[in-house]
Amino acid sequence: MKLLERDEEYIISLLEQGKKVEAIAFVKDKTGMSLKEAKDYIEKLILEKNIHVLDKRMQEIEKLELSDKFEIKSLRINSWWLFLYIIFFIILIFILFSLISILLKELTYKHIFYSIIFIGAIIFNYYNFLKELKSRKYLLTVSGKTIKIYYENNEIEVITTDNISQVRFYVIDSGRGIGNKNPTLQIFDNEEKILVEMTIKAIDYHSLKKYFEKYNVRIDNQYREF
Repeated sequence: MKLLERDEEYIISLLEQGKKVEAIAFVKDKTGMSLKEAKDYIEKLILEKNIHVLDKRMQEIEKLELSDKFEIKSLRINSWWLFLYIIFFIILIFILFSLISILLKELTYKHIFYSIIFIGAIIFNYYNFLKELKSRKYLLTVSGKTIKIYYENNEIEVITTDNISQVRFYVIDSGRGIGNKNPTLQIFDNEEKILVEMTIKAIDYHSLKKYFEKYNVRIDNQYREF
């Protein structure tokens, strides 16, 4: 049985939500394909979709004109990701307290090891949660060689490109869907201190990359959109 146009639209919507397994199952049930055939079909569709997105992005980049004055806002990920951080944090604390109660009754190396692991996981999760909250509140205004950094709408730093030792772009993968990779920007002063760390839109990455290249600022580019 062939897939209808509305079926393909539904499959693409599943992929954009990161639901690859559900998309494969839908194709398998709808067409009678084997599991391998359904997987191959989805992989081919993802490739075609990414090529389409890449072509569209390249057209946007070609049309992009660098202005002397522009503004970059931090990208806010969906609030449900923050909710997941909180839920995961609560679960880890609950498990840790359960382990501690066991330790009080029976002290073993195994339980001590697990407790250390969960304490590390709690600290790591809490650090990422605070980092995400902070990243959401940054704003950059660019005018010529001058960059003003705002945090919660308050100006906290003014720097020129001459006083920037390097900038770094790296990837935060926000999901399993198509095109769900967001660039994160770090700006370092001449003492290698991080002045700002914020997640931005892909199109803003291209604007900033052009801007820093124009003023010969060293770029550590670890970001790949595709």
